[in-house]
Amino acid sequence: MAYNLVFSIEAEEDAKSAIFYYDQIHPDLRERFFNELLKIYDKLSTAPQYYSYITTVRKSEIRDVQMPSFPYVVIFSIIKNEVYIIAVRNTRRIPLFS
Repeated sequence: MAYNLVFSIEAEEDAKSAIFYYDQIHPDLRERFFNELLKIYDKLSTAPQYYSYITTVRKSEIRDVQMPSFPYVVIFSIIKNEVYIIAVRNTRRIPLFS
């Protein structure tokens, strides 16, 4: 089953900020981050239920997936045939929910 991805404004801004940050360090790093993020989005569009629930949010339907090479998590929820991307958070800088 294919899922539609729906992005919150916050998630879009989070991703743009991270891409800008890594671009300032080195363009190759920006490309690595961007490509890794796209791979996660692709996986979420095909098998979002593979990822676990966030245990710190009681009785939550919110899940997350850690980026393998970067200190970021993609926070999302599944509603019917849509995956709502809530945020793309830096785990070293910003609490998951603030």
